[in-house]
Amino acid sequence: MSNCIAAELDFIVRDDDPEMQAVEDDIRRNLAKIGITIKTHFLNETEYIAAELDSNAYHMLFTRTWGAPYDPHSYMASWAVPSHVEYSSIGALRPPLTREGLIARIEAVQTEISEQKIQEGWRSILEDVHKESLFLPLWGTRIPYVLNRRLIGFSPSNQAYSIPVNSIQVASGSEDVTISPGVGSLFQSSGPINPHQYSPNALWAQDWIYEGLVSYGQDGVIEPALATSWNTVSAGNGQEVTFQLRQGVSFHDGTPWNCSAAVLNFDHVLSDVVKQRHQWFGTGKHLKSWTCTGDYELVLETSDRFYPLLQELTYIRPLRFASPSAFAMGLDSHPDLHNSCEPGKFGSGWEYLEDEVDCMGLSAPIGTGPLKFVSRLSNDDGSIDDEVIFERNDNYWGQKPGFKTITVMHYDSQEDVESALKSGELDMALGIGPLTAKQVQDLKFHHSDQFDIRHSDVIQHALLVFNGNRPPMDDISVRRAVIHAVDKAYFLENEFMGLEQPVTQLLPMTAPYCNVDLSPKWGYDLEKATLLNCPNGISVNSAEASSGDLGGGAIAGIIIASVVGIALIGLVARMIYGEKHGKPLFHPAKGEVS
Repeated sequence: MSNCIAAELDFIVRDDDPEMQAVEDDIRRNLAKIGITIKTHFLNETEYIAAELDSNAYHMLFTRTWGAPYDPHSYMASWAVPSHVEYSSIGALRPPLTREGLIARIEAVQTEISEQKIQEGWRSILEDVHKESLFLPLWGTRIPYVLNRRLIGFSPSNQAYSIPVNSIQVASGSEDVTISPGVGSLFQSSGPINPHQYSPNALWAQDWIYEGLVSYGQDGVIEPALATSWNTVSAGNGQEVTFQLRQGVSFHDGTPWNCSAAVLNFDHVLSDVVKQRHQWFGTGKHLKSWTCTGDYELVLETSDRFYPLLQELTYIRPLRFASPSAFAMGLDSHPDLHNSCEPGKFGSGWEYLEDEVDCMGLSAPIGTGPLKFVSRLSNDDGSIDDEVIFERNDNYWGQKPGFKTITVMHYDSQEDVESALKSGELDMALGIGPLTAKQVQDLKFHHSDQFDIRHSDVIQHALLVFNGNRPPMDDISVRRAVIHAVDKAYFLENEFMGLEQPVTQLLPMTAPYCNVDLSPKWGYDLEKATLLNCPNGISVNSAEASSGDLGGGAIAGIIIASVVGIALIGLVARMIYGEKHGKPLFHPAKGEVS
């Protein structure tokens, strides 16, 4: 490897994400072929989040886009927030691009009115980001779901982080069902299940308990939820949206749902202090007022024409509605003196907000959703929930689950989850984390009599984020060498059994305004990677090389060269033999001088 530009890269990986762990060694071996050494750091959730904040902690970091309904606007708006890894990644863009200029364009396109200008704006942004080579798109994630065949009616989610269970019906056996859920790792804890905050609150649990004004339907259609209809009109430079709220709905504790309850939640989530925690959430920036014009009529007014408003109101957090009775002082809870935020739960880098607001939390997770919280059994320090029990909300206004209770179970490993499924102790393993891709495929092909295996469409992309601030990744040639050295198709076939397919673009083409054909294609090309990082050539040890390491063109070249070489050897041997026996291969033509 002496002809290569030597480099050692710090690679950050979550220690509880089976997909990350499955491909780490493949990526490490790929990059070794062009002289790049990988130092992998397997971190727990807290350490991983801290690494995102520290631009000196990583050269490469494994993550995922946010998926529907967050891509592209909320995901890319989050790049303005220092606590997100993309913030440091885009800190050293090549002129004339700058981080500040790119973020300004991302914000500006979201206030456009013209559909054509919105599309053109996103196309320009996506093209510029693509050419910077700061991301290596790996594969499109299809979320797996494994259910015992005694359960029927399940429909895969159309959005990331949601594990929908209210369509499930029980065909046989007990109406008490069990589940191992995951949105990237094995289940550890549901957290306090506060709809207004982030980790450690489990998104799927927040989604079961709480609802928003509207919901995210198939193909991104905005559908009624706690609002039955809405009307949007222009208001100065902004817009005014009037929602008719669903009547006859109660929270799980019997408290009525009405406009006063809605405004209370808005007051606490979007207070001047607390909304700083939601910098990625465009609604918090553009929404200037929320008022009641009747018991069941809510009016929102924005300062600008913010086109993603309704879509952002479908999100699982932070603007879903908790019962007023769960607030410290009920409807009289002041957003600064008795805020719904949980003490100490703003997250790393945001602790200072509690100097300006009193976080009183919520007394219990009480919403209007299809499931009600019942109880939890945790370990001694409260870090792991051995089980969390929810029950059906029989007064739910929408589709009710067919089961009576659902118990969320904790397991120490994917092997334990698989054993529990096969024994019948566990009814469902839903989402990314409870099982590896190989386990899912094994159950699909060898145990289909016992299990129904489903997958979502591609919702989000798995990717590597490069640190453009830290040498040698501040050199775009090194970044592109890494991109072309990683053989995605090879390890996806071996680690994922062909379940996922390689991708070459940052965001799914199914995401709004992302159906853009970007070039160049960030695909595997060992020859190009070698030219970029080993300009004087490279000698690959025969023990390291295999057909899996070489592109099709390289293999074909080797074969052709071998055939030509053999033919030349044969020709020379024949010439020598002919000369010795007085029968030269080439005779002089008549009249020529020999």
